[in-house]
Amino acid sequence: MPGKERSEVRGKAHGEVRGRTTELGHPWSDLLLLLVGTPLVGLLLGLSVPRLARWVSGSPVLPWRDGVEFLGRLDAPWQTGLFVAAGLVAGVLLVLTALSEDMRLKLTDERVRVEQDGRSRTFERADVSAVFLDGRQLVLLGTDSGQLVRGEPAPRAAALAEAFRAHGYPWQDADPHASLFRRWIPGTPDLPAEIHALLAARQAARERKAPRDARDLVDTVRGLGYVVRDEGAQQYWRPLAGA
Repeated sequence: MPGKERSEVRGKAHGEVRGRTTELGHPWSDLLLLLVGTPLVGLLLGLSVPRLARWVSGSPVLPWRDGVEFLGRLDAPWQTGLFVAAGLVAGVLLVLTALSEDMRLKLTDERVRVEQDGRSRTFERADVSAVFLDGRQLVLLGTDSGQLVRGEPAPRAAALAEAFRAHGYPWQDADPHASLFRRWIPGTPDLPAEIHALLAARQAARERKAPRDARDLVDTVRGLGYVVRDEGAQQYWRPLAGA
């Protein structure tokens, strides 16, 4: 049995190729910056809080002046230590949140596994009709043109394109169905009332910063024959191919 081949995926992404398996995650440079830089910035901000508070307290239009001036007086060594500890903890929490929200990919010639928001999903190569980037988000479409996956991946664009093409996936330079999307206008007769209700619920989920709920509603809408995407604060829709 041949030994496992291992090499780094080109395109400056952190990836591993084992035989015919490619794993893609954070580029090493980005990972180092995230793991070291973010907590360091939090630590420095914590160290600077009293000094910054004293500096801004001289502004004539400063809101919450009493609170800012109070922070400026907290410059005892133990108080500075608390600020530093709080800034460091905040930086670490930001790193953990960023890592948990990023998409990780494992590709073979037969299937792709996507890890996102603590969930792992696997799709057969034969069930993927298109792969492309929509802005900074990676999108996989199914054979019915419905959205299988959408999210911001850790790897960079060049590494994504190279990896998917190397394993024979239909990488596209843009959404092949982009011209079919129409802006959602509540109450338009072009959509059934059930879809309007789901899109209204999804808009509310987006406004309250609940991305997982919004993604779950995308899956529900797809089951009824439609695809949803966002442009800024607006939702756009199209029917599934052949619907």
